Order: sequence, then C-alpha cells, then structure tokens
Amino acid sequence: MTEVAALSAEDIKELVHAKLEGYKNLSVLEQYAMFMGKAQILEFGLKGLLSRIYGVPSENMEKWTLGKTKNELRDKGLRPDFIAYLESVVNYRNDMAHEFLLNNAITQSMANFSERKLYGDLFRAIYEIEQIIILYDWCEENNGWQ
Repeated sequence: MTEVAALSAEDIKELVHAKLEGYKNLSVLEQYAMFMGKAQILEFGLKGLLSRIYGVPSENMEKWTLGKTKNELRDKGLRPDFIAYLESVVNYRNDMAHEFLLNNAITQSMANFSERKLYGDLFRAIYEIEQIIILYDWCEENNGWQ
C-alpha cells in the first residue's frame, strides 16, 4: 500500500507565498487578469472532475458557472473541506467579475486611497485562488477527492 503525502496548513502557506512571487511585477490589471484566468481554468478542471468521477456529461455543463459547478460537486459528495475553500473562491470570483473594476474606478475618482487599501480584495482573491489550485493539484495527484 502506498502512503499518501500529507499536506499541512504550513505547506499550503509556503506554496501560496511562492506562487505570489509571480504576481509582484504585474500591474493591478495584470493581476486581475491572472486571477480571472485562473478562476476560469479552475472551473474547467472542476467540470472535468464532475465528468470523470461522477459521469456528468460535458455537454450538460457547458453554460454552468463556477458557483453551479461547486454546488454540483457538493451535492455529489465531494470532500467538504475542499467545497468550503471553493465557496470562498466562488465569492471572490463573483466580486472580482461583477464589482472590482467598477468599484476601483469609482474609488479612484472620489479620493486618493493607497494602493494597499484599493487592492486588498484583489490580493485576498489571488491568495484564495492559489490556495485552491494547490489543494486541487494535491487531490488530483493523491486521489484525495473523497
């Protein structure tokens, strides 16, 4: 029997911080684009998981959002800790998609806030997406979906 490699909270934190280095020289819009692109790739990967593990036909999922995909995975019994992290990512993705750019433009036009204040939500969204990608990859490599 093969022993499964453990993934501790400290391991995840270190891996996320290493991935955050790749964002340091990017503009805010580039960071935003990276987040949105990774959220889209995650959505495709999760739909593939639904198809592969639970037999959901790909054509049934063509118009599903990340939130709908998350709900289906939850209802199919995917590990609850992953679903909890995914819920957070879905919320950040929705905020980024529907509010971030507009709120950013309005805020900048009204006052001269620091970049740290303006981009805190984006940083937290990026942190969450990188964290869930690490968990996704670990579950894939270790067959840890149940």
